[in-house]
Amino acid sequence: MKICLIGPGMMPIPPVGWGGVEHLIHNYYIELSKRGHEVEIINTKDLNEIIQKANAGNFDAVHLHYDAYASIMPHINCSKKLATSHYPWLENPEPQYTWIYEDFANCGCHVVALSDNIKDAFVERGCDESNVSVLPNGIDPELYHFEEDDPKLYDKSIFLAKIEPRKRQHLIQGKGLGVHFAGVIGIPDFPDSDPDYLGELTKDQIHKNLTDYANMVLLSEAEAHAFVCTEALVAGLGLVITEGCTAHLDTDKPFISVIPEDRLSNDYFVKTTIEENRQTSLSMRPEIRAYGKENFGWDTVMKRYEEILT
Repeated sequence: MKICLIGPGMMPIPPVGWGGVEHLIHNYYIELSKRGHEVEIINTKDLNEIIQKANAGNFDAVHLHYDAYASIMPHINCSKKLATSHYPWLENPEPQYTWIYEDFANCGCHVVALSDNIKDAFVERGCDESNVSVLPNGIDPELYHFEEDDPKLYDKSIFLAKIEPRKRQHLIQGKGLGVHFAGVIGIPDFPDSDPDYLGELTKDQIHKNLTDYANMVLLSEAEAHAFVCTEALVAGLGLVITEGCTAHLDTDKPFISVIPEDRLSNDYFVKTTIEENRQTSLSMRPEIRAYGKENFGWDTVMKRYEEILT
C-alpha cells in the first residue's frame, strides 16, 4: 500500500529531542516500510500544502495524527482516510476541547483511538461505533538493551517524561524516594540543579540505559496511551502509575502498581508502593519484557493496523 502520515509540522520528524507524536510517526514510517509499504510523511503547518501533497501522492491511505487539522480531511481525495487524536484528556476533555469529537465525526475519516475508553468517548458523543477502531502505540523491543539480572541502578526508579504540571513530578520531587527525573523542563520552577535530575535524555541513551533501573514512575493526570510505559516494559522495568496511565495495561500484574488519585498526597503510601514495586519488578524482569513484547511489539500492533487500513 501507499500510505501518507500527516504530522503537526511543529518540529522535525524524527525530532531531535522531545516530541512524542513525532517519534511515533517516525516509528510508523520505519515499521510500515519494513513490511513493504510505500510511506510518505507530510509534516507542515501549511494546510494547503498538506492537501496538495496528499492529493498529488495518489495514496491508498492517509492517516492524520493531529486533531487541529481535521478540517482539511474532506478536501483530501483518498478512499481510506484515518485520524488519530493524541490529546491526553480525550476521555474527559475540558469544554474548550470537545470540538475534537465533532470535527472527527464530520471529517470523513475512520477514527483510530488510542484506548478503549477513548473509543467509548467518541461513540458516546455521536461517532458510529463501526467507524472507530482502537490501536495501542507500538514499539520495537530490539532497540532496547535488556539486562536480565542485576541492573546497575537496582535501588533506583526513573520518572521519564516532559516535566510539566500534567505529569506531576512535583508530587515526589525532592522527597528522597530514590527516583531519578529525566525529560525536557516545561515549567519555570523545576530545580534543574537537583542531583536526581538527569536532563533530557536522547533516544539512544534511553535505548541503552533505561534497563539500568528497577522500575518506572509515571504520575500523569491523564494519558491517551503512554508510550513511555511500553518502553519501560520492554527494558524490563515494572511500573508505578496513576489511574490516568493504565490504558492497555493489565493492572493485575504484580509488576504494575496503580496509585489511586485519593492517595497521591500520602507520602508514606507512595514511597512504600514505589519501593515494593522495585523489589517485585527486580525478580520478574524476563516476565516483564515478555509481557511488553507480546502486547506492544510492532509485530502485534502492525497486524491490527494493517487490518484497519484494509
